[in-house]
Amino acid sequence: MIKTDKPGFLRLVAGSTRYKMFNFMVSIIILLILSAVLEGHRYGYLVLNTASTIVFILGIYAAGRNKRNVIILILFGLPWFLSEWIFTKSPETIFASVLFFLFITGTITDHILHSEEVSTDTLYGAVCVFLLLGLLWASIYGFLEYISPGIIFVNNNAEVLNSLNSNQIIYYSYTTLTTLGYGDITSLTPAGRIVSVLEAIVGQLFIAFLVARLVAIYTANALRRKSDS
Repeated sequence: MIKTDKPGFLRLVAGSTRYKMFNFMVSIIILLILSAVLEGHRYGYLVLNTASTIVFILGIYAAGRNKRNVIILILFGLPWFLSEWIFTKSPETIFASVLFFLFITGTITDHILHSEEVSTDTLYGAVCVFLLLGLLWASIYGFLEYISPGIIFVNNNAEVLNSLNSNQIIYYSYTTLTTLGYGDITSLTPAGRIVSVLEAIVGQLFIAFLVARLVAIYTANALRRKSDS
């Protein structure tokens, strides 16, 4: 049995069953930061693949609330996970990553919507879903570009377009999700425009539904406590 009487950060890690959403959220943020800092470095892929492995494991741990979910997540995530290490990306492995992020996002969202109280686990889970939405749509963009280059991204600088990497696709995805606005990377194709618009809509609807749900839960619990007293 793991003792949880350790101070500070060690206690946080040791009590991972309680902070599984927090750990998953931190792992995603670290992966995003490392992907920007280490992209193009000679041995950066080792660190990035290790970070991806941690995200993969903690994601299954956070969303695998039953045996069925764990099996599905492993089946979807394993091809993506292995392709990152042995450099054998294909339409099938990229599509598997889309399914992995889609299922894990849906599972955590379902957990949030069925929560009966607003806890730290609920709030960390909400942040995880928003971060996962960016990775999910980045996988979709990557898949579409892989099977049909030029279907999504158009850029005035041909060299930038030809050297488009995963970090730039992630950047484009979060720029779209947050409706920040475009600059260096733009989608001018009909398919790219509609996919980008759908991502922006999903991002805004998620925030609206999340706030409404959390307010409803908080209000219901406040009224219940008031009636009990």
